[in-house]
Amino acid sequence: EGADASSDDRLLQVLLLGEANFSFALALRSMLEPPTVPAAAEAAEVRREIYQQRLTSVADYFGMSPQPDLQLNITATCYESHVELDEKYPETVGILSRLWHFAVDIRYQVNAWDLTRTFGDGVLWDLIAWNHPHLGTEDFRLHQFLLAHFFASVAKHLRPKGRVVLTLLEGQEKRWELLKQASRHGFSLLCDPVQFVAASFPGYESKRNSTGRSFKNLHTQRVSSAPSRSWTYHLGMQGESKSSFSAPKSAKGQDAEPTSLKCDACGKTFSCAQGLKTHHRQVHELKKYGNWKPEAEMKVNCQQCGRPFRDSEALRQHTVAAHSDSRGHTSRARGARGPSLLPGQEAGGYSYRNCQICGMSLPLGMSMAAHLEALKPLVDLPYACVCGRSFVEQRAMEQHKRFCKEYRERTGTLLTLLGCWSRICCGRGV
Repeated sequence: EGADASSDDRLLQVLLLGEANFSFALALRSMLEPPTVPAAAEAAEVRREIYQQRLTSVADYFGMSPQPDLQLNITATCYESHVELDEKYPETVGILSRLWHFAVDIRYQVNAWDLTRTFGDGVLWDLIAWNHPHLGTEDFRLHQFLLAHFFASVAKHLRPKGRVVLTLLEGQEKRWELLKQASRHGFSLLCDPVQFVAASFPGYESKRNSTGRSFKNLHTQRVSSAPSRSWTYHLGMQGESKSSFSAPKSAKGQDAEPTSLKCDACGKTFSCAQGLKTHHRQVHELKKYGNWKPEAEMKVNCQQCGRPFRDSEALRQHTVAAHSDSRGHTSRARGARGPSLLPGQEAGGYSYRNCQICGMSLPLGMSMAAHLEALKPLVDLPYACVCGRSFVEQRAMEQHKRFCKEYRERTGTLLTLLGCWSRICCGRGV
């Protein structure tokens, strides 16, 4: 459980946050286990090479130099209770038993932005890591505030020369203003981000915090040939830091996944054939966007999710696809929690005060507990499809219905029955 002044400096204290099904913690700890040496000398040499490769992957993830005698005392945490964990991730039964065998400290119901409540004052770590943080709703401002409170929390529990390891999907570091939120509490980027390669951690699978399903939805898996890339950022309070993001570098020994589909006319690359076909038709045949160039600057931002677009037409198409219901109505609410307030914003004649940690504008009289409630991951799924899938937002459910075979079949059957009943009633003069 962390470290105090009497701890052995040779043993690094590691805190893993937001572990979901704990598959990353198990993969990480298993990679540190020395291989058993077989009788055959050749086989022993192969196992030693694999072991060294795994130690290198662990060191790269934490931003350290490879160490042959690397020792980590791991505390792994999740946001859910033990009961919720068993219901959402049934596979954790076997995972937890192996972690206990490795003497990994397991903690439940841990908020990444409120570590003191769980661990108390004076408990410190050398490395605090969080992979793919997400609140379960697409609200970029809420995630900005989440990062601010996260850095405020870890600043109290980091040992001297310790560091924070944060893995985000590509683009989130800009939309969520990672550097700005980190600098609020004295953190800065220590080195260039490195690509996070899940395959380097055998057995690890990123999970959604609200559904327990794979981080990548099934429709995305069908239509995309290239997965969304993730990048790991190393931040600390000391040493030489970088003032802005350099071009991300792939993890050591891993090249960024190439995109094989390329437009012959302009060179723009795509992850799926349909995207290339649509681009060529609209841009180069119909000339819908005029003198379009792939390097054109992003000029407008979506007010609901923060994504940048080159022009108003691209923004309109995104709004219809991502933020409209089945009738084409756009919701003013941002995500499942309603609109986020910008720092210093006032509306409707009400007065606001700013949170000293994240800068969010809070109505006078609103308690800090109520403010922090918005920064907890959503676990309730109020919208459900007939196929059994549940969703946090109605918009997400409406998008799902467009591709749900069972929903279309049931809807078609219902319409057929209603048509038959109508003909029967009309024939009887009802």
